[in-house]
Amino acid sequence: MQDKKYIKTFKLLLPYLWPKKRNDLKTRVSFAVVALVLAKIASVSTPLVLGGAVNSLTKLSSGINLFMLVPVALIVGYGAARIISFTFVAVRDALFSKVSQHSIRQISLNMFKHLHNLSLQFHLNRQTGALAKYIDRGTKGIDFLLRYVLFNVVPTFFEIFLVSGILFYLYGPWYAVVTLTTIGLYSYLSFQITEWRNAFRKRMNQADNDISTKMIDSLLNFETVKYFNNENYEFNRLDKSLEEYELAANQSRHSLSLLNIAQTFIIMFGITIMLVMSAYGIKNGDIDVGGFVVINAYMLQLYQPLNFLGSVYREIRQALTDMENMFSLLEVSQVSKDDLKDMPQSNVAEIRFDKVSFDYDIRRTIIKNISFTVPNGKKVAIVGPTGAGKSTISRLLFKFYDPKEGGIYINNININKISQESLRKMIGVVPQDTVLFNDTIYYNIAYGNTDAKKEEVIRAAKNADIHNFISTLPDGYETIVGERGLKLSGGEKQRVAIARTILKNPKIFFFDEATSALDSSTEKEIQKNLENVSKDKTTLIIAHRLSTAANADNIIVLDKGVIIEQGTHESLLLKKGKYFEMWEKQKPN
Repeated sequence: MQDKKYIKTFKLLLPYLWPKKRNDLKTRVSFAVVALVLAKIASVSTPLVLGGAVNSLTKLSSGINLFMLVPVALIVGYGAARIISFTFVAVRDALFSKVSQHSIRQISLNMFKHLHNLSLQFHLNRQTGALAKYIDRGTKGIDFLLRYVLFNVVPTFFEIFLVSGILFYLYGPWYAVVTLTTIGLYSYLSFQITEWRNAFRKRMNQADNDISTKMIDSLLNFETVKYFNNENYEFNRLDKSLEEYELAANQSRHSLSLLNIAQTFIIMFGITIMLVMSAYGIKNGDIDVGGFVVINAYMLQLYQPLNFLGSVYREIRQALTDMENMFSLLEVSQVSKDDLKDMPQSNVAEIRFDKVSFDYDIRRTIIKNISFTVPNGKKVAIVGPTGAGKSTISRLLFKFYDPKEGGIYINNININKISQESLRKMIGVVPQDTVLFNDTIYYNIAYGNTDAKKEEVIRAAKNADIHNFISTLPDGYETIVGERGLKLSGGEKQRVAIARTILKNPKIFFFDEATSALDSSTEKEIQKNLENVSKDKTTLIIAHRLSTAANADNIIVLDKGVIIEQGTHESLLLKKGKYFEMWEKQKPN
């Protein structure tokens, strides 16, 4: 079952390794393979040249008449063979680097795109720290797998059989048998111990995920931690995960020491047997001294890459697991395909909810069969107590969720039949909970229209009544707002959100408690600005403060997901129903 998953992971990786539309990358892969073959040919010839040099030196020392040119040439040839081998390895890595980095880039980009196309529910349930670890380890696993499997592990086993063939041809079958037996035992032992060690590695990864999740979550809630004096509680929570990681890491390190000892014993035992055999061969005249050197050099040459076989095998398994975890995110279905038609261009923007029902959980319906219209150029407000379902309407209109029943229409076109991009381009949202990028104030305002000029950004800031405040800051518009905008007050963040929505200049304005974090004086000023920018534009307001909704063309009172009243501010007060009750409670004493 696990092997099938690994095969599936390889299949997902293959198109990035051999991209159909990138002949330049295919050429690089081809030349990298050629360089690999040439490097191995140079590598296996090196011990033979060294053996020849030793034999020539032996003859020279025994008084045999021999030109110095021969041993010198062999020694130079030995050095040249090693240089050529290393050169082709370097060339191979240089050629393949662009291929591997391009693969990582494309996979990372596709993963990022995919995550942005997942449902809001996925992002509400996600653990940011663990998700970041999945992607980080997955991309690193791709790089490791490409470099080691393609250019280290597979070529090493190819070299083993090549060397065994050379030993069989030059010195007889027993040398090949001992070589293959030693390598076989070495590989078997490495794989078995590594499988045992994988349990420790899994525990390390789980603890590592917990550490990352707890650290990020705690730091994002820095102020909450301080409010409740829970620093020590946070430290202890993190320390438990750190302790688990420490224990698993120590067990992994101890088992690695055992693996290294066992590997060294087997490979040196095999080398010793072959050297004893070659000593007897020299005595019997079957092998010369150069052959002794060749056999020893070959075994040491094979031992060097095999020395890391256990670690490489473990890392390969881990890389495949990490990649599987990352690629599994691609299997999470997207909310909707973006191959739908764009909304036809029009200056008219009418919104209509037709018998819409929705629930996050079937045991609790949030919206129950509601119908209302926001006529073109008019302003409609939706009010009601907390939990009435007001904010859910914004998520439905923005296609974060699809209605369970009924339909939502813009200009009589069901929004499920138009692309998300064209729909969201029409709507400008000021959310209740404003979250800013950890960048400058200018960047956060300009995010509403990344093509806007500086003058337009400043004009939007003035309309949102935040320009004067920004001007008093030492760095002005280049002030960094901090993680999630923590360096700004709630009101300042909300005014930045209003400014970037103004800059977007949408056809539909959606204000979700847009002035909830502002004081009464600033609220009145911004309400005037909002009225100016949304004048003659279709506007939907979600309001808890009824003063925000008082001048709307139509006010809808929502309670427990049902429309219980609607009308103008004056008509609803005359009815003395739920709206009147809420208004009386909010009136200043």
